[in-house]
Amino acid sequence: MLDPTEFLERELQCQAHWRPNDIAAECWLEAASQLQVPVAQLLMDFEVRLTSQGHWVAKYVACLQNLVQAYRAQLTALNFQLDVFTSSSQSEALYETWGLESEIIAHAFRLPYPGELAHRYFKLFKGSDLC
Repeated sequence: MLDPTEFLERELQCQAHWRPNDIAAECWLEAASQLQVPVAQLLMDFEVRLTSQGHWVAKYVACLQNLVQAYRAQLTALNFQLDVFTSSSQSEALYETWGLESEIIAHAFRLPYPGELAHRYFKLFKGSDLC
């Protein structure tokens, strides 16, 4: 779970002639420009909505890939797959959805300690038997 200050959230006014691929590309390019990094260093998601004035607007959320690499490595070591990344501003919804206490969520989403992701640390299985 990343801190809200680690995300870039913006809205982009879409041109009427833009197709879905154009909108995606413009979001990526604007996010890279705002964060002053190459597109390849970003993770991003966006959604497009129609305003009451009849204009298409893309709302995007982007962050640097290296901010989630430690989490990704931790989940991979546990044989989990990262499908979604979220902001800590969503933590109340996570507590409610999962029925967990805030301390449990805070511990689960903390950054790993140095050396904690060592390969042998997560070696729980030997063949098909639990060690």
